[in-house]
Amino acid sequence: MSASSTTIQPRSPFHKYWVILSTRTQEDMSYRANYVFGAIFRFMPLVTTIFLWYAVYEARKAGGGDSSIRGMSYEDMVAYYALMFIARGFSSVPGTMTDIMKDIKDGLLNRYLTRPMNYLMYQIMYRLAHKLVFWYVALFTFPPIFFLMRHFFSHTPRLVEVIAFIFSLVIAFSIGMLFCFIIGILAFWFLEISTFLFVVMMIEFFLSGHLIPLNILPAALQPFLTYSPFGYEGYWPCVILMGKVPQDHLPALLGIGILWIGILFGISQVMWKAGLKRYSAVGG
Repeated sequence: MSASSTTIQPRSPFHKYWVILSTRTQEDMSYRANYVFGAIFRFMPLVTTIFLWYAVYEARKAGGGDSSIRGMSYEDMVAYYALMFIARGFSSVPGTMTDIMKDIKDGLLNRYLTRPMNYLMYQIMYRLAHKLVFWYVALFTFPPIFFLMRHFFSHTPRLVEVIAFIFSLVIAFSIGMLFCFIIGILAFWFLEISTFLFVVMMIEFFLSGHLIPLNILPAALQPFLTYSPFGYEGYWPCVILMGKVPQDHLPALLGIGILWIGILFGISQVMWKAGLKRYSAVGG
């Protein structure tokens, strides 16, 4: 046997992260029934939202008010909340902040620091596996629901809007992941941040446009909301697909999102390096 035939070919540095992604995906697939029911029943609150906004718009009509609110008709409003389930399905990474905090607080971070891997990349692959399984299931559960709601969607997206929408979902996941990572590693300085996490999550929930569309908030807040990273976690993907963003504004809008990814990544790396200097491996 020649020496060349016994030589072990070096694997790509990304291989270990691929193993994490594939292993975690297989684990989550074992519980895909949970994802099916979760994907279906997450639309239940939308029923209440439909009736709520119907009452709001009917009251405006009865009072002689405009039939639209900041350019959004009743149908637009319902379509917005329906599309929000897609946007938040990418940007929301539940449990990330808590898990990172626990790793630091309980000394479990040791197991990652002693291995040749990047902790942020590990968290990204771990959460991405959850997204892959969720959207694998959603491909079968979401279409029937959106078909039943088809009369609420008055705008047919153009190709450029579809591409921008997909790109905005990538931005949504990236910003959501980096923001959770930044908040989670605050545990380097504050070992108990559970209450702080709740407050931050509520603020993020509101500023992402999940509670109400950002464009109907006071005009004085619009400059801040327009350039805030949180809007990319929900509001902007929705209004892009609804055709509410002029096509010539899409490059600048997505460019700002990419800029925020760079800023948040830079902040995360500075905080990570500073936090490691304070870290005491207790309990691991």
